[in-house]
Amino acid sequence: MAKQKVGEIRISKRVVKIGHEVYPLANISRVQTLRLVPAGKQATFYPLQQIVILLVLLAGIGVAALVVLPELDPGFDLEATARQFTMLAAALAGIRMTYLLIVLFYRLIRKKRYALVIETAGTQYTALSGTDSSELHRIKDRIVDAIEDPPSNEQTIHVSGDVVMGDQHKQTGSDSRMTFNR
Repeated sequence: MAKQKVGEIRISKRVVKIGHEVYPLANISRVQTLRLVPAGKQATFYPLQQIVILLVLLAGIGVAALVVLPELDPGFDLEATARQFTMLAAALAGIRMTYLLIVLFYRLIRKKRYALVIETAGTQYTALSGTDSSELHRIKDRIVDAIEDPPSNEQTIHVSGDVVMGDQHKQTGSDSRMTFNR
C-alpha cells in the first residue's frame, strides 16, 4: 500500500473526516498520540544478537581448526585445508558483519515514528502516522476540542509535515503488529 499524504482534515458538527475515513464525534472515546516502537526483527538492537552469534560461530570454527583438526591424521594436508576453510568462513562472516553493522547504524539514526490513534467503541484505528510529533499532537488537540465543543460550521485543518494516512509502519506479513510505548 502506497503512502497517502493527508492534505486536510475536516471537522463538522458530528463527524471528523480524515481522507476517506469518517469518524462520528459522538462515538470517539479516546484520541491519543503514541510513539511507534519497532519490535522483533525491526527492533533497533536486533542486529547485535546476530553479530554475537556470528562471532561465537567464527570463534568455534577457529578453535576447531587450530586445536581439534591437527590431532587427526587423515593422510592429506588437513591443516592447510582447515586454514583455507577458516579463511573462507572469516570472509563470509566479515561480509555478513558489515551488512549487520550498516543495518544497526541505520536503525540508530532513523527518525522516530508516531501514530494518531482514534478509539471508537473499544476498537483502535491508526488514523495517521508519521515522524512529525508536533503536527500529530496539534491534530489530536483539534479533534479533542471538537469532541468537547462541536463547531457550528465545518472546520478544515491543513496538515503539513511527514504525516500519512493509516499505519505505514508495518502493514503486511505474519509479524504485522504495532508496539506502543505507553
